[in-house]
Amino acid sequence: MPSESSFYTGAREFKGREFTIVKIFTDEGIMGIGCVPVGDPLAISAIIERKLKQLIIGEDPFKVKKIWNRMYEEIYKDRTGVALKAISAIDIALWDIIGKSLREPVSKLLGTYRDNVLCYVTGGYYQENKGIKELVHEVEDYIDKGFKAIKLKVGKLSIEEDKERVKSVRKAIGNDIKLAVDANHAYTVHEAIKAGKAFDEYDIWWFEEPVRPDNIRGNAAVVRDLDMPIATGEIVYTIKKFRNLIENEAVDIIQPDVTVVGGISEWMKIAHMASAWNIPVIPHWSQEISVHLVAAVPHALAIEFFTRKPNYRLEDKLYKNFFEPSKGYLGVPSKPGIGIELDEEAVNRFRIKD
Repeated sequence: MPSESSFYTGAREFKGREFTIVKIFTDEGIMGIGCVPVGDPLAISAIIERKLKQLIIGEDPFKVKKIWNRMYEEIYKDRTGVALKAISAIDIALWDIIGKSLREPVSKLLGTYRDNVLCYVTGGYYQENKGIKELVHEVEDYIDKGFKAIKLKVGKLSIEEDKERVKSVRKAIGNDIKLAVDANHAYTVHEAIKAGKAFDEYDIWWFEEPVRPDNIRGNAAVVRDLDMPIATGEIVYTIKKFRNLIENEAVDIIQPDVTVVGGISEWMKIAHMASAWNIPVIPHWSQEISVHLVAAVPHALAIEFFTRKPNYRLEDKLYKNFFEPSKGYLGVPSKPGIGIELDEEAVNRFRIKD
């Protein structure tokens, strides 16, 4: 699905996004939906068709953990990347079915802790002809919409140039708004420490993915040398990898992505594990699903939220409904399941043609 214009993180350019949508139907006429962004849809679909589909047909969707374990054993030798994304899509769809069957939202099935969830809005991507003036206008629009927390991209420009961007944003939003920065692993360890010290005077909520998450020693060095919290985890695939980060004191906040780690079932395991170390959780992406997760986890801080304009994430073109925050908080949806309704016309329009 093409974006209206290219945009950049600190590490890469985005000209559009691809999605894999899984629909699971029950013999009672209930359809569960699982949508996974990023990853090759053709590869994910092939794994589902060739490896996982036969493990699901005829099973009771309420046995979601049994199904998860069977799928994981099936793809064990390929247990990261697109294989785990395939499991994620199916697991999310199964939880959607369970909620719809019981006529309850997924948050209630997981055990509701809070009814309203803090949203931090992700923005500040790099774009052609977008300078500090345009960046400031963007974040001021977020504040006008009532958001109380913002995340800004860093890492593409020099540290001094990005420092000016962070300084300008902090000046524009004032001291009462939370501000995080996200490098999308654009830095070396030395650069990350230097950048963190440069940004520190602007009261940074957390510094996200300063280096690659599989660089355990590097992350530990950044955590040790900087005062601000270090967050990572959006491309960490298994609970064991999160345990390695935590045990090696290489992270202050974990950010598991429900569409990466194996769906809702595995995301909750990771969140509960983190609680044993008093590590806060902030899910990456998928705000429609993440709101249910954060609603059920006491040590979860917020969800990542994307507004419709500028449209950085593009899922909104696939859904009929949009979960709209109020004063920076998103009420937990009351519709059964996840609450997502697909726009079938849009899905067909953007479908990858064979």
